[in-house]
Amino acid sequence: MTNTVTFRNALTDSTQTIEVQPGQTVHQAVANAGFIATGNDFSVRDKDGVVVDNRPASDFSGMMLSVGLPGDGITGGGI
Repeated sequence: MTNTVTFRNALTDSTQTIEVQPGQTVHQAVANAGFIATGNDFSVRDKDGVVVDNRPASDFSGMMLSVGLPGDGITGGGI
């Protein structure tokens, strides 16, 4: 079974569905997929606006998470 998470860029509103690997954190999944340009700092938030950067990406399989600037107060959204 494949675990995928959809990420939404809070600044551009673009989305990308990424296949996440076992043991991979949410932050690693975004960085490894190239969803955010290398060297840019970012945070990932769930639908409640809680930062989930260091949580296992597989915990959010089938969900949408928002990627934005650290501390910018963005709110995520579920699908």
